[in-house]
Amino acid sequence: MSTTRYRTIRIKNADNNTTTGQLHITHYSQSERTSRALKMLALMWLLAIITVFIPLAHFVLVPAFLIAGPVIAYKRYQMEEHPSNADGECPTCKQPSSIQLEPSDTLPMWTYCSANNDPVQLLDDPQGTTNTTPA
Repeated sequence: MSTTRYRTIRIKNADNNTTTGQLHITHYSQSERTSRALKMLALMWLLAIITVFIPLAHFVLVPAFLIAGPVIAYKRYQMEEHPSNADGECPTCKQPSSIQLEPSDTLPMWTYCSANNDPVQLLDDPQGTTNTTPA
């Protein structure tokens, strides 16, 4: 069962005004990681089987999907946790903001406020606390 951890972060704008926020991190168990990897492997190999019937393109697509399957499955298996989103108050407009993050995103990073499109930087909080709840 995946769990969601909440970690305190700082949100800073270009004028060095800061507010606090929360980073949501999804943590996967061993069985979930294996399941996610096997699903991706099955999907890639299914696409390889489907593309066998596409004339001329199958010379490239079938080997590509057959090779991509184990590579992507391995990367999925190695991903123990990933950030899902960051919540907090924008230091510029003081509006509550929720910023969706990609699994490959790491802090510190620059992004944009969802309320006013102002550039903000997400930073680790050295005194930050971490809470864990099941997802």
